[in-house]
Amino acid sequence: MSSTKERILDIARELFARRGYTGTTIADIARELGTTTAALYYHFPSKADILRGLLAEPMTAYQRILATLETQQPSATELLGAFIDLAVDSRELAAVIDRDPAVREIIDEQLPLSSQQMAEKVIAALAGPGAGRSATLRAYAAFAVIKEATMAVMSLGGLDADGKLEPEDRAEILDAALRALNP
Repeated sequence: MSSTKERILDIARELFARRGYTGTTIADIARELGTTTAALYYHFPSKADILRGLLAEPMTAYQRILATLETQQPSATELLGAFIDLAVDSRELAAVIDRDPAVREIIDEQLPLSSQQMAEKVIAALAGPGAGRSATLRAYAAFAVIKEATMAVMSLGGLDADGKLEPEDRAEILDAALRALNP
C-alpha cells in the first residue's frame, strides 16, 4: 500500500474515532492530509471505501473466527480468546463500529451474514448444542464480558509496548468471561 494511502487511513481512523464516521467528511480528511478532496478521491473513490480499507484486517480476522466455527468446534477458551485479541487489534475502530449504524451497514454489505447473524453463531457455539435459555443468556454475558472488559482495560492503559494486553489482564478477562459462561 502506498504511503499516501496509509496516511489517509491513519487520519481517517483518528477522525472517525473522534468525530464518528457520519460526523467526518471527505473534506475533513483531505484538510488533515493537507490536500484536496480531488486528490483524496484518486486514492479512495468514497468515504465508504476508506472505511472498508480500515475494516479490511478486522473483517478478515472475524471471518477467520467464523470459518473456524464451521469447520471445527473451538473451545470456549479459544473462541473467547480470539475475540479478546480481535478487540485489541481493532481498538481504534471499536467505538466507531458500536456508535454508528452506517458503519454496521457497510460491514453487513461486506459479509456473507449480517453482524447479528454472525453474533448468533458465536453465541450458539458458546452456549453449546441444544442449549436452553439459561445457557444462551450466559453465552451472551460471556461475550459481553469480553467486549466490555477488554475495552475497559485498554482505556485504563493496559497495553504493553507492542500494543497487546498485559498477559495478566488478558487472563483475568478470559477467566471472567468463562465464569459468566459456566454456572
